[in-house]
Parts: sequence; C-alpha cells; structure tokens
Amino acid sequence: MKLFNFIKKRSKTPAQILRHLAVHIPTSYTAHHQFKNYLEFLEHREWELALDSLIELADETPGYAFSDTFWLGLAEAADKMNLDKTREYCKSKSTGTTL
Repeated sequence: MKLFNFIKKRSKTPAQILRHLAVHIPTSYTAHHQFKNYLEFLEHREWELALDSLIELADETPGYAFSDTFWLGLAEAADKMNLDKTREYCKSKSTGTTL
C-alpha cells in the first residue's frame, strides 16, 4: 500500500540520531567524563546537553579524528533542534559533504 509509505520514510528525531552516534565513538573514550555526561543527558532527555557533550568529547580528544558521519549526524541533530550555530560548527568539522 503506497499510501502508507510516508510512515517508513519518517525522519529521525534528535534523540534517535544522538543515540545512534554512540556507535561512532571508540570504546576507549567511554570512560571519558564527556561520554558519561552524554549518557546521563540522554537518560534525562536533555538532547541539547547530550549534543554539547558529544561535541566537547570530540574537541577534547584531538588524538582521534571523528568521522564525517559522526559530525554530520551531530549537525543533523542540531538542525532538528534549530541550533543553527551548532549545526554550522559540526558541518565545518566534517571534511566533505553537507546535509
């Protein structure tokens, strides 16, 4: 039934995007205080703070280059939350494509 195909193509919420981004974080960073903050903010549905924690995690760990997928995911979550400056910052950290 093509009438209901729009349900399958529904866009993700910021919460879904933020939860998915955890797979792009190396396990060696799961003890980092910003990662712990991210998990706590997710649990309390503080999406903007969870987003900020992931950005700070990436910024505080210069020895690892987070992927474009990670940065573009952060940009997408920021876009969904109408955080224009944060979206642009995240997009600038990716090396390639835009949203």
